Amino acid sequence: MTTAAIGDNQKEQQRRVTLAYYHRTDRDIDAQNRALAARKKANRLNAKAAGIPSSQLDHLLKSFTAEDQQKPVDKLKRDMENLAYLGLIPDPTIKGDLFSRVDRVDTEGMIRAKGFFAGLNGLDRVSGFDGGSADDKLWLESYDAGRKEYDTVLPDIQARIEAEADKEAPPEDSGEG
Repeated sequence: MTTAAIGDNQKEQQRRVTLAYYHRTDRDIDAQNRALAARKKANRLNAKAAGIPSSQLDHLLKSFTAEDQQKPVDKLKRDMENLAYLGLIPDPTIKGDLFSRVDRVDTEGMIRAKGFFAGLNGLDRVSGFDGGSADDKLWLESYDAGRKEYDTVLPDIQARIEAEADKEAPPEDSGEG
């Protein structure tokens, strides 16, 4: 008795193998996405335990990755106007625009803040200013300060996180008994 094997048709066989190839790739990507989502969830839970809400991390990431850095600033201005409208904060428009207020950050302060942030977050040590200029030196100095703070404080934070994890872990079985 002879039976036709599945896929005797070469075209159908190629289609099945092509489908299987893309399905495998898709499945692998999905598994990676699930693993990353689990890591992100665990990170968010750890941050929450440290007093940092997910919404703050979301906002920071969205602002950091914005193609147009002016958009988060404009949104902040609108948010402040809304809060002032509700009477929850003083009206930011009384003294002019958002950046004309007394607590305005000057150019030097902005350079320092950006350099410090880059160092604290381990970004590339490239200021974007002309090499050797006063702004470049200020940015690099701030970068180094941010990097130093991270490197100095992180071991204590990691030790605290590990100690908390050890408290939550079940006691190890010594194998005796």
